[in-house]
Amino acid sequence: MRSSFSYLMLPILVLAACQSAPHNGEPSQTVAAYEVQADSTKFANDITALNSPSRKRVRTADVRCRVNNVFHAASILEQVVTGLNGIIVESHLQNEFGVLKEVSYTTDSLKRIQLYTPTANLTLRVPAASLDSVVHALTGMAAFIDYRTLKEQDKTWDYLTNALKNKKMDASPVKPGKDSTPLDVMAYQDRKKEYAFDRKIMNLAILDDVNYATFTVQLFQPQVADVQVVVNPEQVTRAGFGTELLTALRNGADAFRSVVLFLLQLWPFLILLGVGWYGYRKMQGRYVVKSVK
Repeated sequence: MRSSFSYLMLPILVLAACQSAPHNGEPSQTVAAYEVQADSTKFANDITALNSPSRKRVRTADVRCRVNNVFHAASILEQVVTGLNGIIVESHLQNEFGVLKEVSYTTDSLKRIQLYTPTANLTLRVPAASLDSVVHALTGMAAFIDYRTLKEQDKTWDYLTNALKNKKMDASPVKPGKDSTPLDVMAYQDRKKEYAFDRKIMNLAILDDVNYATFTVQLFQPQVADVQVVVNPEQVTRAGFGTELLTALRNGADAFRSVVLFLLQLWPFLILLGVGWYGYRKMQGRYVVKSVK
């Protein structure tokens, strides 16, 4: 049984290897062609025309709008972008909370009302040719558009400057000076290579931005109320009538004791008050006797 299974697996593995072999070289060839394109100074069309298709235009869009359902609109927009072979760089959904109010509902429960506003922030990368379609798909779902910004930056001359500098560097060999050492020449060559790599990476980034537009979206919807019926903690934790009665008597006794102790602390003032009252009565009696005489 094992030998027959091995015989069956061998042709399948060979067939899979044969099918995957032609594709192994395609990514490397594509990457090599992409790197060569980063230093290319040849354009398929005349770039002197402002609307020439060979110009390196970077397109961006920024939209903020109100929709009826943020989660539903964000999900549809993500599906549209994925269907156009785009990518979702960021998709952040959150709730901005407003007023919280609690009202009595039953004897032992409360109705908690929380107002909140759902929002979403998305950063999308879509093929530049499909940017208008995605923008129209979003604005079609919008109930109110706060703003919509479409930008198109021309990076042709930045791209051409980097390509010409790299081309000039390859054409002009390094000539060491009289006082230059081999180490200085190597350090200079390394710096030139690093500058060339940086310019090539900048051009690759420009090509990436030209091919894929950046779409920034902010979504919000009308304020929503989240209503919950929760337990009233005061009613649940309240003691019984007998317990509260005993507690009230105990609290009254404690209050009376506190008053008595407070008055006892004032005994010097009470003595002075009594002496003063006695002196006042004595003086008043003498005054009455003199008046009678």
